Amino acid sequence: MVDYSRFNNIDTDSEDEDSNNNKITIKSNNNDNTNVNQINSNTQLNNPLITSKEQMTKRTKEGRIRYEFNGQLVYEWEQSLDEVNIYIYPPPEINKSMLVISILPNHLSVGIRGAPPFIDEDLGGYVSTYESTWTFSDGELQIILSKMRKAEAWDCALIGKAGSKIDPYTKEEVKKKLLLERFQEEHPGFDFSGADFNGMVPDAREFMGGIKYG
Repeated sequence: MVDYSRFNNIDTDSEDEDSNNNKITIKSNNNDNTNVNQINSNTQLNNPLITSKEQMTKRTKEGRIRYEFNGQLVYEWEQSLDEVNIYIYPPPEINKSMLVISILPNHLSVGIRGAPPFIDEDLGGYVSTYESTWTFSDGELQIILSKMRKAEAWDCALIGKAGSKIDPYTKEEVKKKLLLERFQEEHPGFDFSGADFNGMVPDAREFMGGIKYG
């Protein structure tokens, strides 16, 4: 669980259509627009709506997802095909030698030497501890978690009181990001930055036979 009192000194920052197809437009390196494929995902277009019981996920201008408690930033996080990155901003008097961080396959503990951890929670997915690490520079603690299941879209970085699931709209945006990253990795000769989807985004890990490795 999180001891939120330990974050008291952390700085804070003050359309519907129906379709059965996902259409991907790919731009090649020679700047010619090429409509290469229409892929049937067997899903109906139904843009996720946020219900009255759900909150829109807060994001930074860099696209990181913010987790706050009582309006105070606890951490930010983002994910790629291979990694989940968590960013924490400890009080300015904290240095690297004072931090104690434990990364287990499905658990993260972050604390200060000689004190109980202020984050002690299960992760939103499984990670490879051998390939996971952390760095501390310019007041930013970055925890780099290597996904056990490549291209798996995590709903949250941490489970329990220290985390909350992203809203359905943000989940679709994350799935799109991961799928385009997969396309770019598998087809490096193309530029997928302008590609888009009509309809629900397929799962990047399972789509078209799935990831062949990881």
